[in-house]
Amino acid sequence: MERRCTLIVSDSPDRRYFIEYHLKNHAGRSVHYPNIMSARKAARLDSFALIVVDLSIPLREKLALVSDACIHQSDARIITIGKMEYLEKTGALAGFPSVESIDSIRSFPDKLAECSAQR
Repeated sequence: MERRCTLIVSDSPDRRYFIEYHLKNHAGRSVHYPNIMSARKAARLDSFALIVVDLSIPLREKLALVSDACIHQSDARIITIGKMEYLEKTGALAGFPSVESIDSIRSFPDKLAECSAQR
């Protein structure tokens, strides 16, 4: 898989299209998978420049994917969208300080621009 590829993990087609739309101008090609297990396998085996995880239900499986990505994608930027209050309260991602979290999908275009400027 090409290195500039972005993995999108979102159960909502509308939210996934929103993310894809903004990625087209900043991060090149994106890919998503039909289920969380396929996405976790890809996070373990393929190479991604960016991984965007929309933290909606099922949350536990998506946090496991983020954990896998942190272990297997050391060079990838990982952005989670939503559930910040839960993440802060539980410390679910405290062991992964490189993960960047935003509270709302509306903040994604700004976060993406910030990430692009830092390259």
